[in-house]
Amino acid sequence: MGADLNAEGASGPLCADCKRPLRETLRVETLDAVADGAARAAQVAVSFCGACGTAISAIPQPRAPEPPRVPDPENPEDLEGRFQLRCRELIEEIQRVGFMPGGWIGLITRAGAAGAARELLSSGRILPVTPWLLQRGREDLTMEREITRGQWAEIFSHAERAEAEERLQRAGREQ
Repeated sequence: MGADLNAEGASGPLCADCKRPLRETLRVETLDAVADGAARAAQVAVSFCGACGTAISAIPQPRAPEPPRVPDPENPEDLEGRFQLRCRELIEEIQRVGFMPGGWIGLITRAGAAGAARELLSSGRILPVTPWLLQRGREDLTMEREITRGQWAEIFSHAERAEAEERLQRAGREQ
C-alpha cells in the first residue's frame, strides 16, 4: 500500500481488496474475544476497510483492572457481617451510577464495614462519595443513611447514629 494517486486522484493507502482509499473507509471496532470458561474476555481492536470488510489488523487491548470489591465478612450471619454485605450492595450500586468509592472499600478491607464506619464517624471524615451521592439525590446509598436504619441499632450506638444523621445534614449543606 503506497501513497500513489488512485484512479480518482486521491492519495494515500488503498484497501488491498477493493482498492478504495482507506482515508475514507478505514474503520476500527473493539471486540470482546471469545473466552474459555470463567476467564474474562480480552478485547481486540480490529481495523478494517469499511467498504468491503477486509481486516487490516487486530491488536489486543489492555484489560481494565477489576474494580476493587468489598471482601466477604468473617461471619456473614452475625449483624456486623450482614452490615458488611449491605455495604457491598451499596458500593456495587454506587459503582453502577458512576463513582468508584475506593477509599471506602479500602477502609472496609482493613477494618470491616462496621469498624470502618466507626472510624469515619469518630474522625469526622466524610467519604467523598457522600456529597457526590447527595448532589444526585441518592442519599439512600450513603453509609450515613444506612447507619441510621433501625436494623443496625445493635451495632451502632445512639450517638453514632445521631452523628451519621448530622453528617448527612452537614454534607448536604456543603454541596
